[in-house]
Amino acid sequence: MSQRRLLLLMISVTVLCGACKRSTPATNTASTQVSPGSQTAADKAIETEIVTAAPISGEVTATGKVQAPEDRTAVIGPVNEGRIVKLYAGQGSRVRKGQRLAELESADIDQAEADYLKALADVENARRSAAAEIKLAQQTYDRTKALYEKTVVPGKNLQSAERDLEVAKATAESNIASTKAALVAARRHLLILGLTDPAIDALGTKAGLAATFALNSPIDGTVVERNATIGATVGPDANVFKIIDTSRVWVDANVFEKDLSRVRVGQGVKLSVTAFPGTTFSGRVIFINTVVDPDSRTVKVRTEVPNPDGRLKPEMFANIEIVTDVKGAAISIPQSAVLDDNGKNIVFVADGNTYTQRQVQLGIKNGDRVEIIDGLNSGDKVVTKGNYLLLQQSRPQQ
Repeated sequence: MSQRRLLLLMISVTVLCGACKRSTPATNTASTQVSPGSQTAADKAIETEIVTAAPISGEVTATGKVQAPEDRTAVIGPVNEGRIVKLYAGQGSRVRKGQRLAELESADIDQAEADYLKALADVENARRSAAAEIKLAQQTYDRTKALYEKTVVPGKNLQSAERDLEVAKATAESNIASTKAALVAARRHLLILGLTDPAIDALGTKAGLAATFALNSPIDGTVVERNATIGATVGPDANVFKIIDTSRVWVDANVFEKDLSRVRVGQGVKLSVTAFPGTTFSGRVIFINTVVDPDSRTVKVRTEVPNPDGRLKPEMFANIEIVTDVKGAAISIPQSAVLDDNGKNIVFVADGNTYTQRQVQLGIKNGDRVEIIDGLNSGDKVVTKGNYLLLQQSRPQQ
C-alpha cells in the first residue's frame, strides 16, 4: 500500500515539473527602433539610399492640345474676282515667303494697269508743263526787271511779273503732287491685286497689258488646304490656300485653378505625345488666360514649343509638365520611402543594426521623388524598400 502511494506521488511531481517548463507568450510593445535580429525572411528584402543634397524642381502636370500659331497661319484668296489659269502649289507643298501659288486672269487687272500707266504719264506731263510754265514766268520776270532798272517800265510791272513767277511755281508744285498721289494710289491698287513691284515697274516698257495676277505666299510654311482647280472662278470671299508655319507650335493646356498660383509666364515646360513615346519636347509658357472655365475649373495656359522637324502636329494631345519651383540643393528621397502613420509622414533610417523611425516634413514633388524640408540630413541612410514591414513590426501586437 505504501509503495502504491509512493508511485502516485512520483507521477504527480513529474506532471507538475512538465507544466513548470511551459513558457507564456511575450507581448511586443511599440518602439521607434526595429532590430534586424527579429526580422523574418521577408524583412531581409530591405533597400536603402544614402541621402544627398541635389537640385530638384516642382512641377504642375496638365493635359493639352497642339495648336497652329495664329501669327504663323495665313489664308490666301483674291481681292477681286478672277479665273484660275495656273496652280503652282498643292496640299503638303513647302513654300517660301513671296513664292507664287497661283495665277488668275481678270478684266479688272487690265483696267488697273491702264489706270497706273495713265497716272504715270500724268506725272511726267505735269513735270514738263511745270518746267515750261516756270521757265516762261522766269523769263518774263527777268525781262521786266531789266526794263525796270532802265526806267523803261514802272515798278508795278515788275511786281506783277514777280507775282506771276511765284504763282507758276506754286501751281507746278501742286499739279505734280496731285499726279504723284494718283500714281501712288494706282500702284497700291496693283499691289493689292497681286502684282509685284518688279512687274509693276516693267509695265512702262511692256508692249501689251497682262490680264493675269498672282497669289503669293505671305509666309514660309506648308500648304494644308487648297480649294482650287484650274478654270474655276473665285471671288474675294474665297479661301484658295491655307498655309501654316509649324516650325514653332502652341500647346494649350488646361491647368486646374488650385495650381494657378504656381504658374508664371516664362517658366519652362516639358511635354510628351503618344505618337513619340520616350521623347520629351521643351518649351516655355507664353500666355496665361485671365478667365476660368466655369465647367472644368481650369485655366488655359499656352506654351510655345520649337518644332523644327515638324513632328508635333496640330490637334495632337499632349501631356505637359510646367516647371514651377527650382532649388539648387535640396534633400530629396523616393516617394516610396515616405509612409503615412496615423496622419504623420515618417521614414525609417538605418542606424547600425537598427532602423529608426523619423517624422519628416515634405516639400515639392518631382516625378517619383519628394523634397524633405525637415527630418533628414545629408548622409542618412533611408529605407526605400521594405519600410512597410518595419512599420508593422514597430507597432504593438494585439
